[in-house]
Amino acid sequence: MGFSIPISVALDSVLALVMLLAWLLTIICSGKQDTIRANPVAWLAIGLFFFYLIGCTYSVGNREDMLTFFGKAARLMFIPLLLIVFQDAATRRRAWYGFIGAMLLTLILSYLLWLGLLPQGGIIRGDAANPVIFKLHITHNLFMAFTAFVCAVQARYAATPRQRGIWVALALLAAFNVLFMVQGRTGHLVLLALLVYMGIVWLRWRGVAIALAAIGVLAALTYALPSSSLHQRAALAYHQFSAAQPDVAATTGSSIGQRMEFYRNTLEIVRQRPLLGAGTGGFRQAYSDQVRDTGRLATHNPHNEYLMVAAQLGLAGLLLLLALFAVQWRVAAQLPSMREQMLARGMVLSIMIASAVSSTLIDHAEGWFYVWMSGLLFAALKSVHPLQGAHNR
Repeated sequence: MGFSIPISVALDSVLALVMLLAWLLTIICSGKQDTIRANPVAWLAIGLFFFYLIGCTYSVGNREDMLTFFGKAARLMFIPLLLIVFQDAATRRRAWYGFIGAMLLTLILSYLLWLGLLPQGGIIRGDAANPVIFKLHITHNLFMAFTAFVCAVQARYAATPRQRGIWVALALLAAFNVLFMVQGRTGHLVLLALLVYMGIVWLRWRGVAIALAAIGVLAALTYALPSSSLHQRAALAYHQFSAAQPDVAATTGSSIGQRMEFYRNTLEIVRQRPLLGAGTGGFRQAYSDQVRDTGRLATHNPHNEYLMVAAQLGLAGLLLLLALFAVQWRVAAQLPSMREQMLARGMVLSIMIASAVSSTLIDHAEGWFYVWMSGLLFAALKSVHPLQGAHNR
């Protein structure tokens, strides 16, 4: 799935079914339950899934919406599955090769499209002005920002200068793709957050100063390059934010205005049902009731994962989601090497930032990315030994 998640929805579904069958056989035949029992990430993922199951019993949504959202929540059960699948280090290594290979293919094709060397149409979703390939710009830039981070981490811990140079070059190419080629503001935010995180880990407070200086230089370049996607998207966001008025319905042409309206109305839904929310799949109906006779646009998605969870499962469900992220961040420190720790925390940080501006866990590619990466990155917890961790730093 590492190769399919950035590329193909259909292939994701087929591979998910294959993994589910393999997992059931593994559980039955080899008693791998202890692996799940010993991993706190698995327990919290299972707990959040069962909260969605309970949410079906009081949902205000129709049967179709309830089943749709419950099906999306069922992906969480693949986290314990993948923790078993990725117990072997060689399997984890091959999975990384698949993901990085898919992203490098995407990166090469994106540059070719941007340079006018790749024809548009067919499976290619973008054009020279917005050179996305297999996914839309939000997903493309989120994945590419994380890829730039992965390449930077690989460069930091590379065994030879030649390998380090290759990884640095790939990191810079991926970062340029995110910031100056593709129109995905989510990726911009994620990449900047990851840059600050790397600075803090590697250089402590001096790293924060360097990261902030780099962001300042980037801001100056953005201002000086009005034709860049970063300049255009930032200017558009500022204009839409300035034009938004709380007492006037947002127009369909203002994505920022719509999001602000969605957030306000969703917060009102949470205020009305603070403890347990509107139930699994209940968001569409609850939001429709909230905006009825107001002239405002109805939606099935508030474009914020935290608000989506709070609206459906209440503050109790939101606390469980935040607990899952917090535990992942904390137990990442127990992974065998600093490289693995950074990758795990970088993934969690990416999803947490993206979740503030999109409903990541209900979106197909982003949801599978989180589930797959959680299994891949936290499967190594079982083999942690203090001496091994010190040896690998």
